[in-house]
Amino acid sequence: MNIKQYLQSVVAHIRSKEAKVYVEAELAKHMKHSKMAWMTKGYTETDAEDKAASEMGSPIELGKSLNKVHKPKIDWLLLSLFIGILFLSFLPILALNQPQYDYRFGHMIPLFLSNHILHIILGFVVAIVLMYFDYRKFAQWGYIFYGIASLFIIFLYVFHNTQINGEVMFEIGSLKLQVWMAIPLYFIAWSALFTKETFALWQGIVLVSLSFLLFSFIANLSALFIYSVLVGVLFMYSKFSRKQKVIVVVAVATLIISYIIFMWLSYQSGIIENYQIARLLGYLNPIAYAENAGYMYVLLSDLLQGAKWFGSGTSHTIPAAHTDLVFGHLIQSYGLALALGLVLLLSLFVVRFIRISSMTKHSFGRLLIIGCITIFSTQFIYTVAMTLGVVPIVSLSLPFLSYGFMPTVLNSFLLGLVLSVYRRKNFIQDVSFSKLNAN
Repeated sequence: MNIKQYLQSVVAHIRSKEAKVYVEAELAKHMKHSKMAWMTKGYTETDAEDKAASEMGSPIELGKSLNKVHKPKIDWLLLSLFIGILFLSFLPILALNQPQYDYRFGHMIPLFLSNHILHIILGFVVAIVLMYFDYRKFAQWGYIFYGIASLFIIFLYVFHNTQINGEVMFEIGSLKLQVWMAIPLYFIAWSALFTKETFALWQGIVLVSLSFLLFSFIANLSALFIYSVLVGVLFMYSKFSRKQKVIVVVAVATLIISYIIFMWLSYQSGIIENYQIARLLGYLNPIAYAENAGYMYVLLSDLLQGAKWFGSGTSHTIPAAHTDLVFGHLIQSYGLALALGLVLLLSLFVVRFIRISSMTKHSFGRLLIIGCITIFSTQFIYTVAMTLGVVPIVSLSLPFLSYGFMPTVLNSFLLGLVLSVYRRKNFIQDVSFSKLNAN
């Protein structure tokens, strides 16, 4: 039996089409090495192929073994958590004191509720489509994703048709194109580039600097913050040497410290006035600025002090109750017990992500999951922390629970990537086929 016949016999017992292609390529490589070894011993090409095939053992048994090992799987635990949090995401909207209505389909229906249903459907579709998509194909598109993300930001800056709190957007009907949409593209780009052996450090520095410059055109510090943390974490887990990482970290830390010192000296010398850093002063001393910049910190403090374990506590009117301050809204509306339960549920997502990362042997897949953990947990931890008054209040969403297209679809995108990696985690590199056959 020659190599081609042997391979056909093996893959005939493998159900997954993706696995068939992978196994055939890996097994062919292994058998060709074996064939060359036999030819160096004086065997003819035909005899060497027969020897290479015979030492692999029964193609039927090997095919059955490889079918078990390379069977795509669905993470039903993570999928169940996802479905559960999507149902719970209706709670903030249902608790709104003044829901908005719109005339649609011949009836007056709650605007937020109908939009949220649409967001959930889109998010679920995105997650499932990504789960079945082979994430490894993204590894070759690093520069393409980087280019698309950069062009998208340039498009927003040049052709924006609306502006909210200084942030430029492009509005199409009820959909707003925001700079947040560039983050998933950059995320895949950096995951691909940081695992690319030929990608040099100087190229990374140039591209990172360019992307930061583009982000500076759009007045969205929250998106820039998430992006900065993402790039930093991915770089620390990249293929670069420890020495290169230390040099970059020291350089970045020096720039940050220098900037902080410059800002402090500027404030002390009167170059920077109080109104220019009102948000920071309101965070540092909310009581003194309770009438303006410190108002939200005082309100959240009162809300937490009056919260009950079950049921509604205080009756404050919370700005952005269904978006940025949704966690405070949930505490006030349903009690501390539910809020802590949601924190536990979101923490389970992070724990599951970490567990899947530890099971993933593919470097690009592992970096993708690390990026998902970074984006998801940064949103989650910061949003909870700012409700508790630990960090300054910014425009940031609680994954899945905040209302909006991006909080739902962006995080569904992350979950879909994790499900895609998990589905193919058994496509192991450098499989010892002879060992599998022996087992």
